[in-house]
Amino acid sequence: MDPLRQKIRGAFAPGSARYLDTPSMGVPPFVTAEAVTNAVAQWAQGTARFETWDEIRERCRPLAAGELAVPQSTLAMIPSVVPAVAYVGDQLARRKGVVVAHRSEFRSLLLPLLRAFGEERIRWVDGPYTAATFLEGLDEGAAVVAVSSASSHNGARPGLAAIHQECQSVGTELVIDSTQTTGITSLGVDPAQLALVACAGYKGLLAPRGTGYSAIREDLSLAAPALASPYGMSDTPQVGSYGGPLMPREGGARLDQSPAWLSWVGAHASLQFLQQVPLKDREAHVLGMTAQLRHRLQGAGYALAETDLPSPVVALTVPDPAAALTALEEAGIRASVRRGVLRMGFHLYVEPSVIETVVDVLNTYREAGE
Repeated sequence: MDPLRQKIRGAFAPGSARYLDTPSMGVPPFVTAEAVTNAVAQWAQGTARFETWDEIRERCRPLAAGELAVPQSTLAMIPSVVPAVAYVGDQLARRKGVVVAHRSEFRSLLLPLLRAFGEERIRWVDGPYTAATFLEGLDEGAAVVAVSSASSHNGARPGLAAIHQECQSVGTELVIDSTQTTGITSLGVDPAQLALVACAGYKGLLAPRGTGYSAIREDLSLAAPALASPYGMSDTPQVGSYGGPLMPREGGARLDQSPAWLSWVGAHASLQFLQQVPLKDREAHVLGMTAQLRHRLQGAGYALAETDLPSPVVALTVPDPAAALTALEEAGIRASVRRGVLRMGFHLYVEPSVIETVVDVLNTYREAGE
């Protein structure tokens, strides 16, 4: 084992080597669990200071900006993608046109746009979660395309560059939820040119739930948020956090929300850990494993989800997905089922040896059902 892999392996609990449910929730490294445990102990002993936790949270901003490859000034720190999508959606809904969205889109991205535009202004697309499917619904009548960097339910990773190029040609904005890939793979498109890219932090970024990030293009980050939080406002020396006026912070920070402190303590530890492993190495490790698994499963005759780009998630159709999930769990492998599809997601902590076990378990399960 090379030194980097040895370092990574020692950073996580042994059981994570067979954990294939990162699309639902990532596994934290030891340093993250320790940071949260220590913070809880200080809280219980009455020695904690929330000011310290606020400082730790603010140190997440430059680290997260690096993960999203965006200027720090555009970054908002939020509890989920919803506030960011709602903020940008409200502005884009003032323009003419419809939202192009996939009918199987995850609701954190979809619902704020449904509220802002109204369902009558949603142009649904169906079929594989690929660029071609989105392009079928894209013309000059589209105000915005809403798409995930990888589909939540089956991990299909559309060619965002092709979608973005067509958006530019017809004057359509692009909003991306990158939750399923941030921390694992690159985005594949320049985020500075997007209306919005947003992600939750509890999957590929290995943080506790309640943490998330968004980068809003500068021309769309000028309005005061409808749900203004004290954390997104500029305090005055006279009143601090009390009273008026409404003075949003500059750039993306105006969208900051009141933080779940303990979650941000964990987020900071995880971001620091990820800094030690270059994104290209994370991507190579993860996509190398998923390519190998896809090759083995396709060779065995399984129907896999169609994808434009290599994805950190492998999903396949099986006759009884719940039974297949049980068979994997009995072998010590954690996976999930979404919309009737068996879904397996990879990250740094997964060991390549799990691939052989997955294939053996699924073949045995299939043979037993024939």
